[in-house]
Amino acid sequence: MKNLFRNSLFCLFSACLTAACNENTVYHSYQALPNEGWTKSDTLSFQIPITDSIPPTFRLFTEVRNKSNYPYHNLYLFISQNLQDSTVFLTDTITINLADSTGKWLGNGWGNIYQSAVFFKSVRPLYPGNYTFRIVNGMKDEKLNGLNDIGIRIEKKHD
Repeated sequence: MKNLFRNSLFCLFSACLTAACNENTVYHSYQALPNEGWTKSDTLSFQIPITDSIPPTFRLFTEVRNKSNYPYHNLYLFISQNLQDSTVFLTDTITINLADSTGKWLGNGWGNIYQSAVFFKSVRPLYPGNYTFRIVNGMKDEKLNGLNDIGIRIEKKHD
């Protein structure tokens, strides 16, 4: 229990520090996954408000917090978003490498939780508005264990 509390504090501190130090970040949020596992039918949904009258190009990142008991070296995700056209959802399949070939965790971590982030695309919305990201796990397991949180980070891209 003491390790869980310490890991939670570390992750919270890391997320706050990353968001506070990066003035380009326009959105950063995590959703906790159930302790009993992330089922294939569970869709995570993130509501993204874009308020700029002329939205800039954004860099999109997906972030994962996995436990040391996660059974695989990678994670496949299906990410749908409607940033380019609020009525049309585009879906990307991404792979996040969480461990190397020897099983060493690649993300930053302390204790038994590791945090990884991957850039997956740049997008420029046409208009301000409320947009949606939907994330579904693309792994073969009906119930995926060993994951703590899934997050989205959006940063302004400077040309």
